[in-house]
Amino acid sequence: MTQISPEQNRFLDQISDLICRYGLRLPALIALESGRPLAFLGGQALWVAQPALSLFVSGQTLRQMAGLLESSDAVAALAARLEAREV
Repeated sequence: MTQISPEQNRFLDQISDLICRYGLRLPALIALESGRPLAFLGGQALWVAQPALSLFVSGQTLRQMAGLLESSDAVAALAARLEAREV
């Protein structure tokens, strides 16, 4: 089990806030739980698509999201944050 860095914790807080602000808490939880085995592949796909996606999203955000998806601990921490939120 790897430790989640303070930077990753801040990013997880930002992502969970954004997901909840747009009312996507439940769909995000479903996607995280059902796609947990594929999360690593999603991170790899972000690395491959980064040049095209960087036209719409900052490169730093893409790198952080790819790193989050590649870490099963970070994915579990995001799911735990979303589950702890009030509906």
